[in-house]
Amino acid sequence: MSRNEDVARLEAELGRVLSALLDASHGSRTTLRIDDPARGWNVDFICAEAVKPGVKSLRGDGSIPQRASPTVIWMAKNRRNLVQPDLLNKPDPAPPPALMGVYAAKAQMLAPLFNQAGELQGWISAHYVDATHDFTGDDITALDRAAVEVKRLTGI
Repeated sequence: MSRNEDVARLEAELGRVLSALLDASHGSRTTLRIDDPARGWNVDFICAEAVKPGVKSLRGDGSIPQRASPTVIWMAKNRRNLVQPDLLNKPDPAPPPALMGVYAAKAQMLAPLFNQAGELQGWISAHYVDATHDFTGDDITALDRAAVEVKRLTGI
């Protein structure tokens, strides 16, 4: 199997993990961003995604400088999940404006993915576009479970 086929197979497996998270968390869209030049991945573009019907995909959009986002800076500093049940009322830290505008997110939760050197190598996001969202323990457990599985599959 070629490297491109291996990456495509891995991306499909990661897509299944994100689909399971989407179902378990009752979200609208889940995404995965990872810096991994050997696989051709950069956090400015998603490497895997799951979306509910009618929800706008983030695939192919690299217009947001992800590492400059206050939410990403927050995760790197605090080294834990960022759960934001209401993006409509001045969330702190503020997500990129396009996430709430073009992509209509009204709530989100993010799980940072730290590599063995302790660097933030990527993250998983779950977005809610229909309304703000009161996150449950089950939602956060599903996010944590997805993060463990992504790290296992990617070797982060």
